[in-house]
Amino acid sequence: MSKDRSYGDDEVRAIIERALQTQPASGVSHDELLAIGAGVGLSPAALESAAREVTDARLTKTATDRVQAFKRRCVIAHAFVYLTVNAFLFAINFMTTPGQWWVLFPIVAWGIGMVLHAGFGLFSRASEYSISQEKRRLLKATRVGVNRLVERQKGVRIAAPTPASESGSVQEAEAEAEATSDARRSRGQ
Repeated sequence: MSKDRSYGDDEVRAIIERALQTQPASGVSHDELLAIGAGVGLSPAALESAAREVTDARLTKTATDRVQAFKRRCVIAHAFVYLTVNAFLFAINFMTTPGQWWVLFPIVAWGIGMVLHAGFGLFSRASEYSISQEKRRLLKATRVGVNRLVERQKGVRIAAPTPASESGSVQEAEAEAEATSDARRSRGQ
């Protein structure tokens, strides 16, 4: 009965999306993705390219969101400083020369700058340069985060499969770390 059924591209997408939604939130590994693609007749090169595009789109969206959030925080900080300083100037004006309202000049002049900053900061798109800089920061933070996760710490073991070419160097590094920790322990006693 299942051999006489056939599905179009849109139906295949919908079926796979629905099946992934009903699965527990464990995600799909890259190898599993390649196996799924091979099962439906997609080439590994096409899947690799699509995976890179999806990852890049996600990175671009995250970077854009972070740049926009930074711009909002800058506008909020500027508004806070504007209100604080002008309230202080108003208090000085009220206590020293209540009949002359010289405080209106800095309030209006700075207020024009504040409105322009709010307009450009909240309603303009993030520049390509700022997005690319944020992408670099995110990628660098990811690499640093991964390195920190992999660092050997006392009492923490990280088990991961290692390629055969690296297994000798990993064993040598473990032996060297063990020798160093033994030397430290012997000095401490």
